[in-house]
Amino acid sequence: MKRHLWRLLFVLGLSASARGQEFRATLNGRVTDPAGLPVPGVGVTVINVNTNETATALTGDAGNYTIPFLKPGVYTITAEQPGFKKFTREKQQLSVGQTATIDIQLEVGQVTETVTITAEAQLLETSKADRGTVIERQRVSELPLNARNPFMLSLLVAGVNFNGAAIYHRPFDNGAIADWNINGGLNRGGAGGNEFLLDGAPNNSIQGGNNLAYVPPVDSVEEFKIMTNSYDAQYGRTSGGVINVSLKSGTNRPHGTVYEFARRDWLDANYLLTNAQFVPNKPGERPPTSGHFLNQYGFEVDGPVYIPKLYDGRNRTFFMYQLERYREGTPNPATLTYPDERQRRGDFSQLFDRNGNLIQIYDPLTGRADASAPGGWARDPFPNNIIPQNRIDPIAAKIISLYPLPNATTAGSDPWRNNYAFTPNLAFDTFINHALKVDQVLGSKDKMFFRYGYNTRTEWRYTEAVLSGPASDGQLPLQRINYTGVVDWVHTFDPKMLLNVRIGGNRYIELARSDPGFGYDATQLGFPRSLVDQLPVKMFPRIDASDYSRLGRGDFTKEPTNAVSIQPNLAVIRSTHSIRTGVDIRMTQYSRQVSGSGGMRLEFTRGFTQRVWNQGDALSGNSIASMLLGTLNSTNTVIDNNAFPIYLWPYYAPWVQDDWKLTRKLTLNLGLRWDLNGPIRERFDRENRGFDPNVVNPVSSSLTGLTVKGGIGFVGINGNPRTPWDWDKNNIQPRAGFAYSLGEKTVLRGGFGQYYMNPTGTGFQTGFSVSTPYVSSPDGGRTPFYNLANPFPQGVTQPPGSSQGLQTFLGRGPSYSSIGYSVPYIWQFSFGIQRQLPWETKLEASYVASRGRQLQTSWTGVNEPPDSFRKLCDVSRGGNASYCNDLLPNPFFNIPGFEGTSRFTNSTISRSELNRPMPQFTGITENERNDGRTWYNSLQVTTEKRHSHGLTLVGTYTLSKMVEESGFLDSVLMTEQRSLYTQDRPHRLTVSGIWDLPFGRNHRLLGGASRWADTIAGGWQWSGLFVYNSGRPWDLPDTTWLTGKDARNPNPDANRSFIQGVSPCVAQMSNSGVVTMQAFSVAAGCTEPYFIIRPSFAARNIPSHSGQIRRPSFREFDVNLAKNNRIR
Repeated sequence: MKRHLWRLLFVLGLSASARGQEFRATLNGRVTDPAGLPVPGVGVTVINVNTNETATALTGDAGNYTIPFLKPGVYTITAEQPGFKKFTREKQQLSVGQTATIDIQLEVGQVTETVTITAEAQLLETSKADRGTVIERQRVSELPLNARNPFMLSLLVAGVNFNGAAIYHRPFDNGAIADWNINGGLNRGGAGGNEFLLDGAPNNSIQGGNNLAYVPPVDSVEEFKIMTNSYDAQYGRTSGGVINVSLKSGTNRPHGTVYEFARRDWLDANYLLTNAQFVPNKPGERPPTSGHFLNQYGFEVDGPVYIPKLYDGRNRTFFMYQLERYREGTPNPATLTYPDERQRRGDFSQLFDRNGNLIQIYDPLTGRADASAPGGWARDPFPNNIIPQNRIDPIAAKIISLYPLPNATTAGSDPWRNNYAFTPNLAFDTFINHALKVDQVLGSKDKMFFRYGYNTRTEWRYTEAVLSGPASDGQLPLQRINYTGVVDWVHTFDPKMLLNVRIGGNRYIELARSDPGFGYDATQLGFPRSLVDQLPVKMFPRIDASDYSRLGRGDFTKEPTNAVSIQPNLAVIRSTHSIRTGVDIRMTQYSRQVSGSGGMRLEFTRGFTQRVWNQGDALSGNSIASMLLGTLNSTNTVIDNNAFPIYLWPYYAPWVQDDWKLTRKLTLNLGLRWDLNGPIRERFDRENRGFDPNVVNPVSSSLTGLTVKGGIGFVGINGNPRTPWDWDKNNIQPRAGFAYSLGEKTVLRGGFGQYYMNPTGTGFQTGFSVSTPYVSSPDGGRTPFYNLANPFPQGVTQPPGSSQGLQTFLGRGPSYSSIGYSVPYIWQFSFGIQRQLPWETKLEASYVASRGRQLQTSWTGVNEPPDSFRKLCDVSRGGNASYCNDLLPNPFFNIPGFEGTSRFTNSTISRSELNRPMPQFTGITENERNDGRTWYNSLQVTTEKRHSHGLTLVGTYTLSKMVEESGFLDSVLMTEQRSLYTQDRPHRLTVSGIWDLPFGRNHRLLGGASRWADTIAGGWQWSGLFVYNSGRPWDLPDTTWLTGKDARNPNPDANRSFIQGVSPCVAQMSNSGVVTMQAFSVAAGCTEPYFIIRPSFAARNIPSHSGQIRRPSFREFDVNLAKNNRIR
């Protein structure tokens, strides 16, 4: 921590000031006399029409002026100079993040004379190369917006793709609504993600791989801007774009709204499957409705702080507060399987399949020679298919009593399956959201604001039909809790030097658990106190019986993220230069409390009650029978003892930006940013650091005639740093852009920028979390251990931490982070033209591209046998698979350190396993590598008609292609995988608009209507939006080879229950090299394969995605018809 503090002081000393991402507007321009010559020393004043806040500037020698830190809103601009008439420009709208250029030409005369003009919409951007779209207040509040999440209006911006599920647009779906792909930038996860800002302060959460943290209610939003290319050096830590939301401020005039949005199932379209499966009992009977309901309601109020006779805050103190509540019941019907009354007693005499065949239950205590059975050995069945009462385990009897009784039958299923109709099973979501903002004018040189937000989402959803008691399972509840706050202060030293300091903080918490089972004492089921007291988590265990629905949740998750940012900023105006310098300082803390099966997980399968112990069949065995006998399966019977890490990320980014008005027509935007994105550090040093493949592993001393190399490292010991990878300090980011006016109605703009991303990888904790496995049999599954009464007699294994050193994780496959990891970066560049058209319309066309480099990947080939060995087993290259599968004596058998693995328990080992470079381990994965790259090219066209004559209309079209290199096709040969990006969508079209229908007073139709007639006919407004996206590429099956033929189905039948878009012509190459068409392919009429299932040990040769076949396209069309009535 001391080192971080020194770095902070050092950076502050370099910068003298610093700032974060700015959400306010900047006004600049040039003041000239009637001859077009610059006029220095002119006082330019801007006045916020709604609050009377003022800001001033003086023109320099070149006549230029700049006024930063202006809240979005409507302003009056004045300019005064002796010898000239006073200039006044009214109704000037300034938007979030806008740099507006207003040139002023003074007329000769007396200052007492005034020239007043009314501002026209500022359509062209003549001072900045940044590209983006402002969603102003009218569109935020009036466009149809499902679930009223303002961030979803980003759908309307060119170059922006939403990758989340369409059903998750709600303001509390914090992960899905952060999943945006902007101009080829990677979406969240790994080292991707976009920068979300709220009033200029960071609004991201590490949880979920860069979730969106706080989502404000719609009516509290002034406007927001989606910056798809931000060439200003103040912006960073993004792989694509910046989404900057500005909350509303109060004004001198009180204002408020009250609203409710309601949905009911009788107003909704019914579920497709409900209608399709409904069989009426009488003519005219309609399908049942879903039971869905939604209420979203609240109020917003803003204005001056006014306390009669005590305080009058007009022109000084303003507030805005909004409260919103959300309640929704969503049906989650399910068909489940539970044991019936007979099965609970051990009576399986009625256990038939759908064809009437009895499913026999076999006694695991029996066994005899049987020539008809595979392996020549079989068990004997229980007489009459009934388990004797004295064989039923008492713990199993308690567990089985917790299952609900069946209540239904399902046609086409085995009679004992799908016997519980869990409907409507409403999932309840409640959400409450608070937003508060207070603005204060401290004097002529100081102003500040404070903003606070809090929301919490609680979902209560059952996944099984146990609706009470500790065996309940589901999100009971799932909670997401957000706190956010910011304090912002602006000080004016003089009209040419201003200081801004912003301090922000977020706390985001995600919790998932089952409250009914939390704290449960498992001794109530009969488990011994000696075991229960050792459980890392006290809760009802998770109980899985294959073919049946489960009991209990058995785990919990709590993941809080705390983020603090400090962002001072100094703005200096010198002649034609507007210079800003700053540093973006952030500290993020993320705690991950994931219990896994810390409360015990018990699994039962057919294995011990089927006829042949090592080969299942459809007519023998049952998992409930295995449970009643107390015979557990070892695969998923486990107790997890997980570490709960606390991670810290430091981040410092000094930057400088110069917006240089080189000529009246040309502005250059020049910037430089240096990201010091510190590596993650776990608070208590519970992390691995790298893997040494060359060191001799100490376990070699226990082996006979074999020396093995390789072992995992740990942070903070043996001279290692406390971080899993080294600090990458070379992250200099140049930014350059230009805006050139060809005339009053045409602007050319372009730019280039480099951006370092926001890595969210947390490294690995091998050795600090451990699982206690269950051993079900002394002979590999033939004879069971009957130990449900105490399944873990050896106790719960404690994590060794780093105490085992290089011998950690023997017999398993460790993962680790590359110690040379570098922060991924992306280059963005664009060139385009803006043209102002009649009717307050702007047309913009741009070439936009990006190149991702050093992208985060992983490599699984660390411990794979070399290709020279693999060739001996690859039948496609003349090898023989049996050579690699041959069993040899196992040198690790019964060697200490390998306990709990097949290396320890099996006396033989395959030749391929023994030929790994480090055979004491299985597969090894190196993460946080930098092998990935992306290429993105696009044409983006936007037409925007600002609100006039009652109409707002915006349309965008994007034509794009994105290619990625994401890891390796073949991990042994390290063949790079290059294909279309998984979210490549070539065509994207959006249209949105708001139309005040021309009826009623002051309109073209019925303009002379009476007040009562106007109440009915006037005030109608139509709004809508349409979004079209091409489908994303099909994921090619990675276990096959392509034969080079077009795999598309030329004649897909849209009338079938499913549409088959891919050719079903598939063959398989056997381990003997014979290629045989699959039976389903022959049945489909195929004569030659389009796909070949590759044999064992053969290399993959097809990429991840194909543009030949695409998933269905996405279309969304939302409309709204509203009636507005003026009260007074």
